[in-house]
Amino acid sequence: MFKKPLPDFTIEDTYPICINFIDNDSVKTYMVNMQDHVYAQSEKYLELIRQSKLEELDIPAIFNIPIDADGKKSKTHENNWFVKLYKYYFSKNDIKYTKINQFYNRIKLDGFTSSKSKRCCYCNNHKIEVVDHFLPESKYIFLAVNPINLVPSCEECNDNKHAYSPDSSKPVLVHPYFDDIDHISWLDVRLSERVKDEAENKYIYSFEYFVKKLDQCPISVERIEKTFMQLKINNNITFDAQNFFNTELIYDLSDPSELGNISSVDLALHFKKKSERLIIQGYGVNHWKVVLYEMLSTFVDFSYFKENPL
Repeated sequence: MFKKPLPDFTIEDTYPICINFIDNDSVKTYMVNMQDHVYAQSEKYLELIRQSKLEELDIPAIFNIPIDADGKKSKTHENNWFVKLYKYYFSKNDIKYTKINQFYNRIKLDGFTSSKSKRCCYCNNHKIEVVDHFLPESKYIFLAVNPINLVPSCEECNDNKHAYSPDSSKPVLVHPYFDDIDHISWLDVRLSERVKDEAENKYIYSFEYFVKKLDQCPISVERIEKTFMQLKINNNITFDAQNFFNTELIYDLSDPSELGNISSVDLALHFKKKSERLIIQGYGVNHWKVVLYEMLSTFVDFSYFKENPL
């Protein structure tokens, strides 16, 4: 997880453009009349997120969708249009809607058009593929096209997050626009298992990533843990870590032409430098490879890995 800069545009830029695309005059008038309510909820969102109290964000009755005779939400009520603004216009990759879709692309492509990271700000690993609603638009309909609620992420984190809603009894997820934990080393890894693959005649190493117990942190560690678990970040990064270690690094440790003839003391120093170099290159202190190298730098004896049969 790492902090992303807030978009340099607001709901007051996106909402009016969206509703101008509505063809139905009656619906358009309704949405225009709802504008002040939408802006008010945006201000409340900002106020609460800065206080780490987003779970207190209410849904005013004016945004309710009535229940029809079948006990289901009415599909014809004008409030359905808040989500349609996002689906039909904001996220629509169509030249007809370029004026509004540009904002979607500016959120999604920030990492590609600037020096900022191209990686998902949740897992710090996979490529940005989608724009995620931090709070679900299906529930908080007034946030459907609000830039402060739209975060670029990878497909996996977006899927694992599901329709997350804050709960007063549980920690609130880390918000990439407002929570800065970039310089706090909260991610750690442990070697969890070594199993011999009889067919391949080699050992397979397994790792487990987890959130450290911290004495000091700008936000509660429980929020980091909640985000880590909700988005299944361990599953996300462990696959890449184990694949890297078992298909590349373990062979380098046994190969005399690579790292095989280096002493354990020098190997520990080697991995420490690799970790530091990746941080300088912009991966951050909580990237899985940085943390893996850091863990390896603490070993005093690498013979355990060099036992791997080639």
